[in-house]
Amino acid sequence: MFVVSSILCGCSGVMRPPSAAAFMSSYNENKSVSALTASLYRGDLVSESEKVSDDIEIESKEWFWDISYEYFINVLDFSLGLGIQTFTPMIQPGFVSKHFGFMGWSNIPMNRIDLGNGKTAIGWMGGFSAIQQLVFNSGVRIGLTEHISKNGFESRKKDRFCGEGFGPTGACNGTPSPKVYTEMGAGAYITYGYVSFEFRYGRDISEDRNRFTFSLDFMFFMKKVFDYREL
Repeated sequence: MFVVSSILCGCSGVMRPPSAAAFMSSYNENKSVSALTASLYRGDLVSESEKVSDDIEIESKEWFWDISYEYFINVLDFSLGLGIQTFTPMIQPGFVSKHFGFMGWSNIPMNRIDLGNGKTAIGWMGGFSAIQQLVFNSGVRIGLTEHISKNGFESRKKDRFCGEGFGPTGACNGTPSPKVYTEMGAGAYITYGYVSFEFRYGRDISEDRNRFTFSLDFMFFMKKVFDYREL
């Protein structure tokens, strides 16, 4: 499923921090976990345009939602997640225990970013998060998170004319190019059974922006395909 989704979606490269609650749910040596996450973003999201000439402008817009799918395999105290966040294939490895976790994540592949003047750079987006978790006898889990990350949004060249100059104004859009910003922040989640609700605050340290994320996670637990202890 991961490979098929990657091919169909065309590898955007733009991403934000993935689910911490889903990652912590992967702590179980006898099971693997699939997670479906819906995220809503609010705050100072990028939505702007810059006029380059009479016929061309650069339009930048940050998505206000994401739909993610991830599949985690846990061995000892380490988990590996593979998945896709809207149009971006990603990897999410890390250490996980009952009360503490540390995860990293990255987009794959890493598209190159156009910096202008003929210069480009590798468009890496990813980050790291520390997670602390309390587990109650009722099955409720409450977690706190802290993260630092490189996030992104899309920017595209918008032409006033189509083709050779024939067509309606603003009808032609160029191929979107990812732009990156650095974020630091914290959050919290509550999990009960197969469902989690997450909140995350992020402070853009590249610009004066505050962002808020609200996520709903649905987890599906399955038996492992293999047991490493039998190898």
